[in-house]
Amino acid sequence: MLWVHLFVALCAVVVLVRLAHREVPFPVALAQLRLGGDDPAVLRARVLSAATCLMQGRPGLAVYRIKLVLPDLTRVLGADHPDTLSARLLSLQIRGETGDLPDRLTAIRELIGDITPVLGPGHPDTLAARHCLAEWLNQDGRVDEAEAAYEDVIATGTEHLGAEHNTVLISRSCLTILRYEHAGPDNGAAVDDMTAIVAAMERSLGTSDPTTASTRRLLTQWQSTQAGNGA
Repeated sequence: MLWVHLFVALCAVVVLVRLAHREVPFPVALAQLRLGGDDPAVLRARVLSAATCLMQGRPGLAVYRIKLVLPDLTRVLGADHPDTLSARLLSLQIRGETGDLPDRLTAIRELIGDITPVLGPGHPDTLAARHCLAEWLNQDGRVDEAEAAYEDVIATGTEHLGAEHNTVLISRSCLTILRYEHAGPDNGAAVDDMTAIVAAMERSLGTSDPTTASTRRLLTQWQSTQAGNGA
């Protein structure tokens, strides 16, 4: 049994505890000992641990873990394996948002060029990479390019995944926010669009989903502003 083996191999446990919570979480360290560090399931668990750190608000640890696992994924599975490409996407997303990526637009465009032939233009990871490009263009003040990039994600995502897929809805909401912010006083169309988006999110993601809830709150703010302006 695994636990018996771990008690016997006390030195191994000491090493695992020391490395856990930094290199990998303790359960992943145990799996690494049992299956080997090159097992694909262990590699995927290491990527997931980085994503979990990000969701827990620990981007520094997320970057650390994803940087460690990427070379192993490339060596074991290959640079063009879907798991490697997905991990590269996560790495760019984290590093691009934390300032750890000097030329993030070039990096994400290179990934889009690598990921599209392997996964296809309508794959969620491909669309996520293209959405990321749109976000960063918008953040850099390149509004026209960002608007076109969002529209491209929405059109391709609708064709391949459906109009109410979460990636499509998130891109629609981001595009609507962009247009609202640049419409000036005449933003009634954006409010109407966001109303439709929130209704679609409630149908497909659920009323309690965090994305739905945050988008609904934003819509409520817009509606209050619109009412205050007498629109």
